[in-house]
Amino acid sequence: MKKRLQKWILILGVASSCLFATACGSNKSNQPELVSTLFNNSWIMENYMAAVQDYDHAIYEQVYFDWGSRSIGPTEYRFRGIVYLTDEEAERLWNDYEWDETDAPQFEFEKVDINALGEGPWYSCPQFNKDNYSTVNVNYTVFDGKKLVFDINQI
Repeated sequence: MKKRLQKWILILGVASSCLFATACGSNKSNQPELVSTLFNNSWIMENYMAAVQDYDHAIYEQVYFDWGSRSIGPTEYRFRGIVYLTDEEAERLWNDYEWDETDAPQFEFEKVDINALGEGPWYSCPQFNKDNYSTVNVNYTVFDGKKLVFDINQI
């Protein structure tokens, strides 16, 4: 009886190991899939850019990594895009904030048209970031006098 029990334990152990190895090896890559969704609605403005009072339109992408069944916990989204300001709002922001000339950041977009960015010069303002992005990490927000280009991550 004891040998029979040992045999079953050995068989179950081998079977479990095989199943575990198959499950781990079934994914061709252990890398997550990058998911990018393009938006042109007002959600980003309503949730993250309260200091901007008027704009023509915004186009942005929501980016996250999909880990499939290996995902643990909530997804942290990254938002990056362009806000096209009205002439009046661009002038107001230019006058209300102290903008410092900066090097162009490494613009990285999946779906936003990078040709719409222009040449700069680019300006940044820590106070603008503080007034708008209290609940996210700011990779950058730059301003060329007509549009804002941003890249932020949820915390």
